[in-house]
Amino acid sequence: MSRGAIIAVGLVACFAPNPPTGAPCGDGMCPAPLVCSPATGTCELTALPAVDAPAGGPDSGLDAPVIDAPPDGPAVGPVDAPVDAAVCYGAGLVMVCPTAPVTAPLMVTGAQTIDTTTSPLCIAYSGTTPNALCVVAGTTVSVAAGATLRGVGSRPLVVLATGALTIDGTLDVASRAGQPAGAGAQPAACTAGTAATGTQGGPGGSFGGRGGNGGAISGTGPASATTAAITAFRGGCRGGNGSGQQAGVGGTGGGAVYLISPTTIAISGTINASGSGATNGMTTAGGGGGGTGGMIVLDAPSISATAAARLFANGGGGGEGATPNKTGTVGADPAMPLVGASGGAGGANHGGDGGAGAAGATLTGSVGGLGGACDRGGASGGGGGGGAGVIRVFPLQVLGGSVSPPAS
Repeated sequence: MSRGAIIAVGLVACFAPNPPTGAPCGDGMCPAPLVCSPATGTCELTALPAVDAPAGGPDSGLDAPVIDAPPDGPAVGPVDAPVDAAVCYGAGLVMVCPTAPVTAPLMVTGAQTIDTTTSPLCIAYSGTTPNALCVVAGTTVSVAAGATLRGVGSRPLVVLATGALTIDGTLDVASRAGQPAGAGAQPAACTAGTAATGTQGGPGGSFGGRGGNGGAISGTGPASATTAAITAFRGGCRGGNGSGQQAGVGGTGGGAVYLISPTTIAISGTINASGSGATNGMTTAGGGGGGTGGMIVLDAPSISATAAARLFANGGGGGEGATPNKTGTVGADPAMPLVGASGGAGGANHGGDGGAGAAGATLTGSVGGLGGACDRGGASGGGGGGGAGVIRVFPLQVLGGSVSPPAS
């Protein structure tokens, strides 16, 4: 047989399907992965790569696996970006991040009341104190001239516009005698003054400004609570009750409203967050102290208020004290920014008058009057006037119109 014939025979033998080991390889050639063994002259398997050889390392014959990032190493690429991150609004005391997109405008053209405890208009949000605030929102928000949006209930009210916010009518979270309290009034953070005794009048409530002390028959009456730095968004505080038979009840603190826009807030109407007047004493009893003003916050890059704008969070008037035969009169609810709500007076000739509520640059309520000398055995003190609330602007800028107390 010729050499060529020998090669042909060897190739046929070694390239048979699944060639067994031990096939002859007379010319030294075998199909991979077999090699010709010099010792036996047959095709035998090679040794496998060492198991401890690193993948992709020298002489491994294997491709290294592709790894995007080392184990426990820093995240790379889009992993760093939050998934469906919420858009947030507010740069002051409150930040609101709606959990669903705001897609429609909010327009108030008549009289509308929102109960912040239960209203379905309150949207879901993350950010500042989730579920503790009632947030109503629109792509734009407007309260038309002649219209009123009133907020009552346990939670402070936040009005959010993802575009422009305009108040040409009235936004009202004030408290008034005999009516539901303004939104978020009288939170747990409020501190009470000294309790009235005998036939003393109750002290006015304290918040942004201090309430007036309650009136007595002689000497000093019960003291109002001291004020503290305001670092959170909340409503105003109740005035103290009077003492005696059928004593006057302290006025309710004003509510709280927070306006947010990432563009502009424009005001030509009224925003009222005042406290209520207190009730009078009856049958030899002191009058109640007036409630404090609440809180108004404006938060937008551009804020404008025309000369007609009125923003106020004033204290309510204290109630008048009674004599044995005559009943006092109630303290007034605030009605305008720069004039203090009057205390009760004129119902009982010798009962102590109620103190006026704080207004304008006067942040402290007036002290309740003393019981008259002619009825020392039965006259009663008047309640102190309620202290001022708080108006905050972020960023701080000068507002037009009538603003009480001054914005800070």
